Amino acid sequence: MKLTTWNPEERVNIEQVRGVNKTTFKVYARLPNGKVVRQRFNTEAKAIVAASDLKIQGLNIAKAKAQNIRPSSLSATQEGDYLTAIEILNKKFGEDSWNLTKAATWVSANWSDEAHTDIKVKSAVDEFLKWKKKEGAKPNYLSKARNQFGFIKSQDKTTVLVRDNSFVSLDLNLDEVTVDDVDRIIWNEAWEVSSSTRRDYWKSFHVFFEWATGKYCRKNIIKNIAKPAANELDPEAFTVDQAQNIIETAQKCYNGSLVPYFALALFAGLRPQEITGNESIKPLRWDEHFVWDKDDKGNDKVSIRLRGKMAWRRTVLLPDNCLAWIKPYAKKKGPVCPTNFEKKYDVVRCAAGFKVGKGRIAGIDKKGIDGLEDPYSKDRPEWIQDGCRHSALSYRLAIVEDIPAVCAWAGNSPRTFKSNYEALVTKEQAKKYWEIYP
Repeated sequence: MKLTTWNPEERVNIEQVRGVNKTTFKVYARLPNGKVVRQRFNTEAKAIVAASDLKIQGLNIAKAKAQNIRPSSLSATQEGDYLTAIEILNKKFGEDSWNLTKAATWVSANWSDEAHTDIKVKSAVDEFLKWKKKEGAKPNYLSKARNQFGFIKSQDKTTVLVRDNSFVSLDLNLDEVTVDDVDRIIWNEAWEVSSSTRRDYWKSFHVFFEWATGKYCRKNIIKNIAKPAANELDPEAFTVDQAQNIIETAQKCYNGSLVPYFALALFAGLRPQEITGNESIKPLRWDEHFVWDKDDKGNDKVSIRLRGKMAWRRTVLLPDNCLAWIKPYAKKKGPVCPTNFEKKYDVVRCAAGFKVGKGRIAGIDKKGIDGLEDPYSKDRPEWIQDGCRHSALSYRLAIVEDIPAVCAWAGNSPRTFKSNYEALVTKEQAKKYWEIYP
């Protein structure tokens, strides 16, 4: 049967349904547009009213189909809203550029609750870190996160300071922070770090904004910042000539005060944090960490006992060439790293011929130091991230040829060692490396 010749008496029925405790009335209808309606009522009167409404609805649909008229369920108010909305979209984007479906989809994807509380960036980060601590975050995570967001401690470790140009240095409400503000922190070209380090920062910011979204800001803006790729580069080490040039350059700068740092990094494989210290590890001190002894022949035998909250507790016996570089600069007490170490460290790297951002060596006395012209020249080689430690461990393995032994000396698992530090160096190169003496 064609639906345009729809018969209401045949297509709308009332059926009495007798139950154990009560009788109900079921209305069944199949409308001209194919829609099937099944409704159940407690009284016959209500069923008759519903059936009558369905018959009228069906006749209207059948009449509209016969006259090719599209029936609408919109009220006059809804039709007015629709026409107004289309007029607004056409004025803004041009005729037929947008429709209500597209507009509704966009609003649904970008809408967020406006009921957030204004809070300064620094206060929001401080609250986030306290929340993470209550959640059970480990000291290492909290220390790393504080540094990433820009909290640092004074030299005497008694005061919390804010690092310049860091996230917490932004004098803004959190919801006022833009994608560009955070993008500059993560993707700063003058910031000489590995892709893995940038990736760690991106992850920390992502977790922070997920926590803050809806509470202190409208959305997680990190989703609009490119995620740095994982560092898949093969491990690298400095060549023998480069290593010798670095330590000899350190000897010529600032009365050799940075020689102990580079000697311990290049020849003892100490991590930068194990020498300079951070919130979990004390800075290396002559009077606390060095153990001076003698071997059977009366020669100096020196070890460093590393302690801290992280899993790097170990005692490192200094190789002979490392000790030879350190002895002239050893002190009875005090930190191994000199004051203003970070700036002096960059000056030494630049003077040794490596590429360094101009701003990194600004604001410090460089009198009498050669090789600082055009520090960011494309002709200068890139500094190898963790290159000093890479070199120490790689050249030691080439001589010792025993991964577990080198791992015990370096404080690494064999798996981590092979993926991060096993650079391709030969035994002949290693012999020359360990012959680098003052």
